Amino acid sequence: MRLKSLQARLFAAFAVVTVIAAAVPVLYMRGNLYEERLLLAGKEAMAQAVFVRRLLEPEPSEDELTRLFEGARELSFRITLLDAQGRVLRDSHVGAQALPNLDNHGDRPEIEDARAKGAGISLRHSNSLGIDAVYAAVPLQSGGTLRIAMPLADIRHDFEASAPSLGLIVGLVAVFCLLLSVFITRRVRHGLEDMGEVVSAIARDKGKHHLLEAPYAEFEPLAASVNQMADSIEEYLSTTADQKSQLETILNSMREGVLVLGPAGNIRRWNKAAEGMFPAVAKAQGKPVIEGIPVPVLQRKVDALLSNKGVDEGPAHFEMPKGRFLMADASRPVDNSGILGAVIVIYDVTELMRLENVRRDFVANISHELRTPLTAIAGYAETLADSPELPEESRRFAGVIHKHALMLGRVISDLLSLARIENAAEAVDAQPVALADPLEAAVAVCASQAADKGVTFNINMAPTPVMADKQLMTQVFRNLLENACRYSPEGGEIRVTSTVQAGQMLVTVSDQGPGIAAGELSRIFERFYQVRKERNSGTSGIGLAICKHIIERHGGRIWAESPWQGASTAMLFTIPLRA
Repeated sequence: MRLKSLQARLFAAFAVVTVIAAAVPVLYMRGNLYEERLLLAGKEAMAQAVFVRRLLEPEPSEDELTRLFEGARELSFRITLLDAQGRVLRDSHVGAQALPNLDNHGDRPEIEDARAKGAGISLRHSNSLGIDAVYAAVPLQSGGTLRIAMPLADIRHDFEASAPSLGLIVGLVAVFCLLLSVFITRRVRHGLEDMGEVVSAIARDKGKHHLLEAPYAEFEPLAASVNQMADSIEEYLSTTADQKSQLETILNSMREGVLVLGPAGNIRRWNKAAEGMFPAVAKAQGKPVIEGIPVPVLQRKVDALLSNKGVDEGPAHFEMPKGRFLMADASRPVDNSGILGAVIVIYDVTELMRLENVRRDFVANISHELRTPLTAIAGYAETLADSPELPEESRRFAGVIHKHALMLGRVISDLLSLARIENAAEAVDAQPVALADPLEAAVAVCASQAADKGVTFNINMAPTPVMADKQLMTQVFRNLLENACRYSPEGGEIRVTSTVQAGQMLVTVSDQGPGIAAGELSRIFERFYQVRKERNSGTSGIGLAICKHIIERHGGRIWAESPWQGASTAMLFTIPLRA
């Protein structure tokens, strides 16, 4: 089984080292001690041989020789006397009757060494006694040889008798080393546990604890790093708390409602204004937007924004009970980490809508009231201008009055048209229609204006039908073509094309005029705004505003680009296709 704890790993390492440190010396010493014991036995046998030789010279008596041999048997060593030819003359362990049966010992290694070198020692098996023995031989003055034999069994017995004592000592040393390793590993473990408890306390109490002392000198860099981490955590949490407090203060001081969404579109945070507008937000944390704000159009806008699909169609407007009107805008923050999903800002535009309705009603009413007197002024001015009874100067003045009355009448007609289009209660009569039909009607109206400047039309419209009001689309094309004719150069070309994409038809009306400055592109759809500031341009300045409202009432979008694909200026708008 794999060891997991540091203490177990250290203990296992200490145990392995202890066993190796104890076993290797024992094995080494066991062999060496035995060899040394054999060497010592050989020296002892040689010393006895030298001693016995002194006893045998001069020639001892038979009784002395008998007592010497009996003493050798009692001391467990063997004395053998050989003649010059190697024949055994007498042996302490072999009777006189058996001596003739013994082999000639002249070829024994110790005998040969004694004759050649004056002394000989060998370790071998004794064929006559059937035991292993150490032999020592020395020459005699008579020409014979004296040999002493000591059995190795006694030596082995003595050595093996000392082995338990040696093993006990080694075992005690090993146990002591293992106990010492247990003590050391426990100290290391306790030191690490203490550091772990401090780190846990740092994480639990947000960095308010520190390591006062490292258990070992090797842990001092780690302890310093832990203390530095604790200081960094505490400083970071303090800074984060301050920033959070500032953010909460800013959000709660805003009159607009603010919602912060996660990457999946779930509600993460809101301010008091948002909770005041939609009390259900307080119970919708972590849930989709529609559960806190029951407005499907806003949920669809958030889904499209988070999935990077579609084009941003601007703020979402919706009406609440009791005549309240709200506007919500969603945007994605610039954050590459992907932590934030979107931010929704909700505005209460009830008062603005009320003022807009008042303005719209005022414009519609005043325009309607001005139409009758302007018609009368224009009629009488035309009559006076054509009267032959008046002087030429008076008829010229009457013509000027008639001209400006007609111009003012066109402005009033456009204002009334805009008021009707802005009236949300009046539904758009959308029918399947091919845009080539209203475009053809608009070209017929603008034909004379185009002919005066030699402007030609290049039309390439897709036959796919769209859901639209044919009369209103004719008005859109008429306003766009009139503007294009007005700003096109002599002999210029106006191109009208359409393409189908993403369930909508994209229509482009481009000309070769002087273009529109980038700073004015966002304002040309405002009421009464004109790129050219001439007072006598003959236009009301609300034609593009009418186009904008008509397209938006159809569920589309209109915008301008300048320059555009080699042309000067292009007006582009989208209309939903037929379902």
